[in-house]
Amino acid sequence: MQPRRILAVNLANLIGRASRLLEKGGGTTLPGRVALKIMPDLPERLVDELEGGCVLVTGTNGKTTTSNLIADILRRSGFKPVHNRHGANLIYGVTSALARDCGPSARLRGDIALFEVDEATLPEMGRRLRPRLIVITNLFRDQLDRYGELESLAERINAGLRMLEEGDLLLNADDPLVATLGEGTTLRVSYFGMEDGGVGSDATAMQHAADSKFCRYCGEPLEFKRVFYGHMGVYGCLRCGRSRPAVDFPALALSLRGVEGSELLVGGWNGGLSLRTRLPGLYNAYNVLAAAAAARLLGLEADKVTEGVEGYSTVFGRAEWIEAEGRRVLLILSKNPAGFNEVIRTVTEDAESGKTLLLALNDLTADGRDVSWIWDVDFEELVPFSREVIISGTRAEDMALRMKYAGLPEEKMRLESDPKRAFLAAVRSAPPGGAIYALTTYTATLALRKALAELGYVRGYWEE
Repeated sequence: MQPRRILAVNLANLIGRASRLLEKGGGTTLPGRVALKIMPDLPERLVDELEGGCVLVTGTNGKTTTSNLIADILRRSGFKPVHNRHGANLIYGVTSALARDCGPSARLRGDIALFEVDEATLPEMGRRLRPRLIVITNLFRDQLDRYGELESLAERINAGLRMLEEGDLLLNADDPLVATLGEGTTLRVSYFGMEDGGVGSDATAMQHAADSKFCRYCGEPLEFKRVFYGHMGVYGCLRCGRSRPAVDFPALALSLRGVEGSELLVGGWNGGLSLRTRLPGLYNAYNVLAAAAAARLLGLEADKVTEGVEGYSTVFGRAEWIEAEGRRVLLILSKNPAGFNEVIRTVTEDAESGKTLLLALNDLTADGRDVSWIWDVDFEELVPFSREVIISGTRAEDMALRMKYAGLPEEKMRLESDPKRAFLAAVRSAPPGGAIYALTTYTATLALRKALAELGYVRGYWEE
């Protein structure tokens, strides 16, 4: 074994342990930075030794949940996945996860790699890690200051996919942009999506927050026969004839149960696969569908998929229920217009009014500095259900202004920029036995989760 590799792995793990011990973080990024300085090709060398190869999951929304679902299914199937389960999805986070799985001799304990990766870095990750399977969940407008427009992001992803010589590519057929990404590659392409009629809605009008509205080939506005959410649906172009591809893994039936989860019947399995999940909302039904399709392509057994989905316990802040002071707290990451609108729809599906809401908006690098996207979110739909809205985050004033224009009375609004004080205010607002719905952007979710750990309601995410 190379001395440089042993040094890189052990120093990375020492830094990671120190970070967790000193409560400076989860040691999910810095260890990888250090390891790569010592040995720049460490990830490639480690992944090449894994018998099960590498799986990459990317997309704007749902990549953390989808990858964690796949990881649970793999474990129940007898595999030992090397996995960046806390969502550190750049090359530093991937390297940290690989190093953490190694023993002192710098050999991996796992047998298959499974990484959530940032959509903008997929070309680099694919080139370096040579995955056997890539899953792409969706592409939505998100962090425009970093990613740019969706079309340019799709071009970069497509260029990266064309560089790969073999493997499987699993795409969301309902996303008009994602569905085009398999063309021009030598990869084996499969599609997942909602079967027409399966969602139980006859909506054909595009939501105003939808992104991919035009044909990528000729520029004509797409004609939608069904709209599931955002720009997800059954579509076609009347000018050039391009349309939604045939779906290999369809959700043949879907029953949504609000914040309590959903049930779906997945095709592509002999006789269909019935799944029940505690994850709420249509957007999470897509995540479950993607995970089940990926499991099929990986050759896993149906009973292990059922066990993995039904037994899945969500990771921090992604539809996570927490008990605090006799109240139930639902933490839901909400970071772009399409995703936020689906969260709102899920929260308001039960008609009970008088909900206590905690909205937290941050504008740090990982969130995107431009917060103008909140004006494309349908906050008006929350107002009739609100008892009190606690508003927090580095851009709390911007969110308060947005809620004012949504029609929320001033007496129902309270600003509290500090996440701990904001949470305690929400607890005081909610009645005993009631629920608090915390809808927070990415770094605001981390800040709230840290406050909850300091208050003793949860463990630090690196301890879980």
